[in-house]
Amino acid sequence: MKLKTKTLILISSAAIISSCAFWSSNRVPANLKSTNNLLDKSQLIVDLVATREINPDNCKSQISNLIEDYHLGQSSLDVEMAKVQGQDILDKSFEARMSLRSLLGVLPRDCKIQMKDLFLKMRLVEDLVGTYYYNTPQISSSTIKYQEQPTPIYEAHKYQPYHLGKGLDEKKKFEFKNGDIMITKGVSFISSTISELASPKSVYSHIVFVHVDEVTKVVSTIESYVGVGVSIFPMDEALRNENSRILVLRSKDQALASKAANYMFDRVMRAKKQKKVILYDYNLDFADNSTMSCEEVAYDAFKHASDGQFIIPEIESVVELDDMAFLKRVGVKKGSMMVPTDMETDSRFDVVLDWTDYRVMRDSWRKDSLLGEMFNWIQNHDYRIYENLTSKAAKLIWSTRYIPGVWHILSKIAKIPTNFTKEVPSLSITTIASLQAIGTELLNEANRVDVESYSKTGRWLSKAELAKALDEYRQTNPKKLRKVFREK
Repeated sequence: MKLKTKTLILISSAAIISSCAFWSSNRVPANLKSTNNLLDKSQLIVDLVATREINPDNCKSQISNLIEDYHLGQSSLDVEMAKVQGQDILDKSFEARMSLRSLLGVLPRDCKIQMKDLFLKMRLVEDLVGTYYYNTPQISSSTIKYQEQPTPIYEAHKYQPYHLGKGLDEKKKFEFKNGDIMITKGVSFISSTISELASPKSVYSHIVFVHVDEVTKVVSTIESYVGVGVSIFPMDEALRNENSRILVLRSKDQALASKAANYMFDRVMRAKKQKKVILYDYNLDFADNSTMSCEEVAYDAFKHASDGQFIIPEIESVVELDDMAFLKRVGVKKGSMMVPTDMETDSRFDVVLDWTDYRVMRDSWRKDSLLGEMFNWIQNHDYRIYENLTSKAAKLIWSTRYIPGVWHILSKIAKIPTNFTKEVPSLSITTIASLQAIGTELLNEANRVDVESYSKTGRWLSKAELAKALDEYRQTNPKKLRKVFREK
């Protein structure tokens, strides 16, 4: 569930308690009270998992306390320690996450759901540590020509280090296997809509299904995009596709994964030979896979290959938003729904690679924060989206798509991709335009307060601080925002 942005419309420094303190917290798991140093904390998590002192009987309270601890850690992080010991902290934190993940097969459902939120909180702290340690200039993703960039993973030395799963040699070129699943995070407002809409929130927005030809060894991806449908892409192109994160998951049943990938690859190729397109599923109806969203590509493949016995994910996320009009706009229904991040906590898959583009971490955080606040305002302040000139014009121009000459001219003016399939609902077109207008206005404010904080204190804002700043901006009743997004 991700849009390629090139195909879119317009589309206080914290007190340091001691020289070894990483953050301070009033609540930590009982077994973890012995340290506030993140290196020690991560090692202790590893040890407690190994000795089963975190287990199915106490996991609910232990994970809950860890969630709060890491949440508080965003705003009380020891920046100087992060700058000095950043790589060790990142390595040990990844090890701790993988240790916790090894428990997924035995944990009760409630604890598995909690683990999604814990991984999110741990990653956000890691994001801050990496941003300070690597001291990478923070830039807007809109300034990057992604298809002209070095290829992530394949040209690893041109990016910051990434982490590999157990048993993989970092000195060798990473090799994908048939049936691997990549979950990625895009850089658009639509991507942030996906990562922020469901509960728990996440840092992923798209699923990529990997195919490796058994004879030629050619690696490609099978993906579905709004406006385009299901297609096959070269892996090099997919890896350069405007991603801020890439997580590669590998099924523990390699034979089934390979069968699933071959089935879906053959299905897409048959349609292509018949000059047909498997359209994007704007209803997100998993019971009917004649059309498919990005999640449905992998879902249908594993379901078909296993004769309905292997259904992904193990546990779906939940959409809790009450505004049915907005949910209709984005093609989502209230209740359980598969989203990309659900695969990270599926115990039947191993994490084999975890990559982050630290250049755009602040850009990604700001977009996620503003979309999260948008949903908060819709839910708790009765905010609604109102059409503006841009969205109305987009809808009008989209209505000419069946008139070749007129469409060819007007689509260029409105920047609507000419390769969009004609089945795209008009509501999707206007929603993309509206989100762009609202997001751009809120992003300006998020950029301002975040950069101002860093300039004055040397600290980037936490997610909670960004949310607070955006809500304070809302309360000023800004004219530009009210034109497109205000109380009902």
